[in-house]
Amino acid sequence: MKESDLITGTYQMLEKGVIYDASKIYHDHFHPLFNEVNYYQVLSRMVKNNRLIKVAKGLYYNPEYIDGKQVPLTHKNIKKFMLPYHGLGFAVGESLYYRLKLTSKKPSNYIYYVNHIEEKSRTIQNTRFIRIHSEINDDIMKHIECIDILEHFESIHNINLENFNQYISSFINCYDEKIMNHAIKVIKPKKRCIAFLKEILDDNNNDNTLDLYLSTTSKYHIPKWKTGF
Repeated sequence: MKESDLITGTYQMLEKGVIYDASKIYHDHFHPLFNEVNYYQVLSRMVKNNRLIKVAKGLYYNPEYIDGKQVPLTHKNIKKFMLPYHGLGFAVGESLYYRLKLTSKKPSNYIYYVNHIEEKSRTIQNTRFIRIHSEINDDIMKHIECIDILEHFESIHNINLENFNQYISSFINCYDEKIMNHAIKVIKPKKRCIAFLKEILDDNNNDNTLDLYLSTTSKYHIPKWKTGF
């Protein structure tokens, strides 16, 4: 059997509706018997013939068909490939705001902070994965989520202030200064975001040392965040 037939046949036997790392498939099944250049040439022909879909450099989607129609790659497929188990990453941005009901606008793009990719970021269709140098657990995740919300507060579509204040009340109960200092070091938010957070903490009589990040001579823009305005 020809090399091209073996490569094509291997991909045809793989589970459908799944993204695959072509380099991993090559080293698991074909190295060192097959030439790597020839291997990728076969994949290119499969893409041209709609038997594979290239979704990013080195990544291919093995499509499934229902009633003769190709099932498109979805965000669910992408998330399953990149985050196969808990602790690798978490969502921020539009999907976070929608999940917390801060906005009624459904996400059109997805952003995740992850700690397991070598590159600074990886984009697959409408989903971007950004590397952070940090352990990921529930406490760290909650503090970074808060930073993300405050950082982008004024760009959240028709933000629901009532739901935002309910979220803040819940977050205050689990606020930890040490974890927030770590989150600030990892994410490096703008100083106006830290000033915003400080105002919220001060308003809730929560002792903090966030003023150490701020300049005493600067006046920071704080959005209107309380209900009743």
